[in-house]
Amino acid sequence: MELVADVKCYYCGHVSGQIKGQRQATLKITAFVPRPGYTKPAPQAGHRLRCERCNGPVYFEDVSPMTLGRIGPALARPGRKSKAEAA
Repeated sequence: MELVADVKCYYCGHVSGQIKGQRQATLKITAFVPRPGYTKPAPQAGHRLRCERCNGPVYFEDVSPMTLGRIGPALARPGRKSKAEAA
């Protein structure tokens, strides 16, 4: 099962992005997905992941199973309107 977690700063509470990985596997820095507009260089293997804003230590918050999100129009059942179309 794949999990996703927010990467949040201990000091300022800024969310720099998310990290994704398998439930029983060791998380790697290369699994970090920066938020849109992330300004720092991408973290490299062997370096510590730090807060984008204040360079403080980070932790993982809101760890949850990864979901596929909404079903696209190509996968929707034929003959049914989406909630957005029905409104």
